[in-house]
Amino acid sequence: MRAVLSILVLVLVASTAFAGNKPPTEPASPLIPQARLKTQGNALLQLSPMYAEIRDSLAVADARQKQLLVELTAAVDEAGADATVRQLEALPLETLLTILRIQLRYAHDAQRTDLERQIELRMLELTASGRI
Repeated sequence: MRAVLSILVLVLVASTAFAGNKPPTEPASPLIPQARLKTQGNALLQLSPMYAEIRDSLAVADARQKQLLVELTAAVDEAGADATVRQLEALPLETLLTILRIQLRYAHDAQRTDLERQIELRMLELTASGRI
């Protein structure tokens, strides 16, 4: 397991190192023309508060994953590397549970008891099994 993760880390580090040598490229064409965005007003550009929270949580999880990968490459002993690997393995479940907690709070605020119950059951399933 550690060997596989070490190889994954090396590939990730190498790909990001080589990616820094590439000049930035402009996209061939924007997905939505700017003129169209201006005529539709701010509603198109605004995210729902729940989506913004989820996006921010995913950014935090991504930063944590990158930090853990750096720690794994710098690990000097087997025990430290194993602890970091366990944290990396737990990160997807923690991230999913964080997203479900956000959704649960919004369902509660909207008084959507049916949705609340479904989310709670999913969270119980995930925590009981310990896997996604």
